[in-house]
Amino acid sequence: MSRHKIRSVGLTILITLVALASTWAPAGAQPGAYMHGPGAGRGDGGMMLPMLLRGANLTPEQDAKVREVLAARRAASQALVAQLRQAQEELADRLFAPGLKEDDVQPQLQKITQLRGQLMQESAKIALEVRGLLTPEQLARAAQVKDRMRQLQSEMRQLWQSGKP
Repeated sequence: MSRHKIRSVGLTILITLVALASTWAPAGAQPGAYMHGPGAGRGDGGMMLPMLLRGANLTPEQDAKVREVLAARRAASQALVAQLRQAQEELADRLFAPGLKEDDVQPQLQKITQLRGQLMQESAKIALEVRGLLTPEQLARAAQVKDRMRQLQSEMRQLWQSGKP
């Protein structure tokens, strides 16, 4: 496997984990109050949904219901994350094994892809359940926060790129 492909696989894994974290640390009127899963409490993409919900101004009743949704789904989510981490560690071990051929990593990549898909489905279920608890006004406020966060992320990328040679 070429150095470019190895770098690409590693980058893909990192990007996917950040993307998953952005949709998979649902809810929280307080930073980190309900977060679990990848990215929890690290200040990366895992803060997206809690910030959106904070902008939506949940009522105490909604806050309690969000906690219930998360508690009900936590075990399944954590199990999938553990399986994904294990599969990624196995891939890393294979990538540095002597005599590696590209075909040697394909089964592991397929396993990782399958687990990511399951995690994304679980994340979508959580997000849809939480979304169902919000009023149209709260959804509109959350959308405004999302748009502003995307704008800020874009500005940060531009700043980062402007500093490169």
